[in-house]
Amino acid sequence: MPLSSRSRAVNPRLGIYFGIFTSAFTALVLVLLIFEQLGASDTLLRGLMLGGPLAFYAGIGLLAATREPFEFFAGGRRVPSFFNGLVLAVSAMGATGLVAGTGLLFLHGFDAWFLTIALTGGFVVMGILIAPYLRKFGAFTVPTFLGRRCESRLVRVTAAAIAAVPMLLFVAAEVRTGLFVGSWLTGQSEQTIAAILATGVILTIVLGGMRSASWANSAESIAVLLALMVPTAMVAAAVTYLPFAQLSHGPVLRALGRLEAQQGMPIPIISSLAFEIAGLELTSIAQRMAKPFGSIGPLSFVLASLTLMAGVAAAPWLLPRTGTAPSVYDTRKSLGWATFIVGTILVTASSVAVFMRDVVMDTLVGHSIDQLPDWFRTLESAGLAGVHGQVPRLPITSFTFNRDAVLFALPIAYGYPAVLVYLPLAGAFAAAVAAISMSTLALGSALSEDVINGLTWEPAPSRLRLITARISIAAATLIGTWLALVAPTDPLSLMLWALALSASGLFPVLILSIWWKRLNKLGALAGMGAGFGVAVMAIITGEATSLGLHSALAGVLGMPVGFLAAIGASLLGPEPSRQALELLYDVRIPGGETVYDREMRLLRLKERSRAM
Repeated sequence: MPLSSRSRAVNPRLGIYFGIFTSAFTALVLVLLIFEQLGASDTLLRGLMLGGPLAFYAGIGLLAATREPFEFFAGGRRVPSFFNGLVLAVSAMGATGLVAGTGLLFLHGFDAWFLTIALTGGFVVMGILIAPYLRKFGAFTVPTFLGRRCESRLVRVTAAAIAAVPMLLFVAAEVRTGLFVGSWLTGQSEQTIAAILATGVILTIVLGGMRSASWANSAESIAVLLALMVPTAMVAAAVTYLPFAQLSHGPVLRALGRLEAQQGMPIPIISSLAFEIAGLELTSIAQRMAKPFGSIGPLSFVLASLTLMAGVAAAPWLLPRTGTAPSVYDTRKSLGWATFIVGTILVTASSVAVFMRDVVMDTLVGHSIDQLPDWFRTLESAGLAGVHGQVPRLPITSFTFNRDAVLFALPIAYGYPAVLVYLPLAGAFAAAVAAISMSTLALGSALSEDVINGLTWEPAPSRLRLITARISIAAATLIGTWLALVAPTDPLSLMLWALALSASGLFPVLILSIWWKRLNKLGALAGMGAGFGVAVMAIITGEATSLGLHSALAGVLGMPVGFLAAIGASLLGPEPSRQALELLYDVRIPGGETVYDREMRLLRLKERSRAM
């Protein structure tokens, strides 16, 4: 019997495999373009655009099935840094960040960049302060690390319970966006799309866990990049004669600024704590694109960026992914790639917003209602756009748009073939599947490892451990889907609440557990409970508009309370034991054997000695 789990080397053919997938995905799109020109039915095109890629993802997940807990929970710790970063970027942003973020950039311009700063800055904070140390410890979940660091099973179970709430909210947000995208793509009901989405996620990750998620999510992330970049590059080439939208949309933005000034668009004066962003209802374009602080005040912009950044850094559905890298060094590289990729995606989304605003200014503004183009009528008939006013020359404020339709409206506005309209929808659906997979995998692992089997530090037998984890992951997927169906809340609000709760309930304790040796069990419990409780109350009162603080800014109150409660309670309680301090010292040294793997090796050695 081996004393330690063997970790195979990184497969040198990964690039070839994903090159084949990229070719297959591209071939599917090209074949569907040919079918469209040959007169194939629209229903067939829509079904194949959704079902074809989903079959790819499920097949990859099923082929990566495993019976080893080390592979199931940590992917064998051999996922290359690039693929790790790719999956981290898409899973953190998800379909909600991509779809709603593009709409915010279109409607609010500069003010929407708080989300870009939060996502990119969150990976920087994670890579500097948290992830390398969790990777050195090697725990499969965040609650396991906190429980072991504070030498308390109560801390472990409490952390799992608190972490479950933001993870469920994030799952519900992604399911809501997935239902919107899937219904638009296929024309089916939300219940049908929910069944397809939940089945696809379960088939993708239940049998292989983190191993299946690593490779299936990589394929999904490649599909997201292709679906976003290709139509945007085509629009950029048509407008600026350069296919690099990220570099060429600047002159268009400057021209927009001049046109908006000629239109007399006002520059609103708002309070520094204002936070007024578009929701699910149709919203008019009421501010200039490049002028800051027309809907979000300067103080709110800074506070939202910082608190949501902390939420991303401490997200319990993202941190387990960093533990799949081969080493601490590769973990840091993964987060470098994640920062670059998520930044590239969001800059591309900004390009989409600029080009869409340019189309609106060129084909809608200054025309009468009778002169509006067909693409706008298409959106209007679908309830995704509207117009009011009877003046001969309509101003830009006469037009309203659905925030979540902007990303998909651009190829419609440029008259591209239907397949190229469906391509961004398929990409957004892939982003939803990737984000849901990562979140439900982390949630199911926490339920099985830290709640069901959390009363002892010794892991359960491998067979029972995997069965429990698979049932928990499937249950988490079904519960998240059900929650999204029965509580149809704005998915962007759900995402922002999840990050606020993560920043309030987990970020203070995670930072102190790594960087302050005095933290003890009492401090961890007080910090998590106080920060989480204050953030929940801030969200409730923010939604009731009785506090004067938007619910997305709940972390502004919850995070400092979490730090103060953890520090104060730790100073009142006993000092950590020598074993806890030795563990902390070991975690801060990047080299050497992973702490958790060493403990499991010594435990197996102990069991073998008993058997002899």
